[in-house]
Amino acid sequence: MKKITLILLSVMLLGLTNIYAQKKTGYTIKSKVTVDGITDPNVLAQLPEETVEYMLGNYTKSVMSMQGVNVITITNGTEKSVTMIYDITGMGKYVIDITNESAESSKNIDIKYNYTGEKKDIAGYSCEKVIVTMTNLEDDETNELTLYVSKDLNPSADVNFVNYKGLEGYPLRTEVSREANGEKFTMITEAFEVKADKKIKEVEFMKPSDGKEMTLKEFMKLMGQGDDEDDE
Repeated sequence: MKKITLILLSVMLLGLTNIYAQKKTGYTIKSKVTVDGITDPNVLAQLPEETVEYMLGNYTKSVMSMQGVNVITITNGTEKSVTMIYDITGMGKYVIDITNESAESSKNIDIKYNYTGEKKDIAGYSCEKVIVTMTNLEDDETNELTLYVSKDLNPSADVNFVNYKGLEGYPLRTEVSREANGEKFTMITEAFEVKADKKIKEVEFMKPSDGKEMTLKEFMKLMGQGDDEDDE
């Protein structure tokens, strides 16, 4: 009996080890950003041609490169924390914890998901089409967007807590309607390369040691976008 118990315990531990190993597999996700329905060069110039995202369990790290600045967003789905890093040429790195701002902006938004069952292959992964309906509870304004999500990378909803709370499956394609100067268009972000990488470690999702920590208000003021009420 004792021998059987030890065998069962070993099998259970092996299963837990396999699950743990799967969760610790890192991914590098490269996506293209395109627009449909607009030709305004001023709008097009502000869009990144490509984004790179790293995932490890419930950690994500996205990098957007624009002229003179890299914008890095790090999320921790387990602790529900959000950090933004602005790496500006000639100025350095600025680290801003926007966890509270993120929670505040989403508390009045009701999100519903319609899992359509429609499938699409994206970067070698089977994805399901999901229609997302977001309703602002303050003014009842409703917006709709389309996602294609895969449960192969991370099935936990925790990883999506920032933009799509409760969503099961990770988005590899998003279709969002926007408007600029009275012209409506659709912005599409779709992964073209997804690579499993066991070399990705948790340390890559930590704050940079050479960055200057600031509040969002301080950073906005530094960029000339804040108000001077506190200085009066």
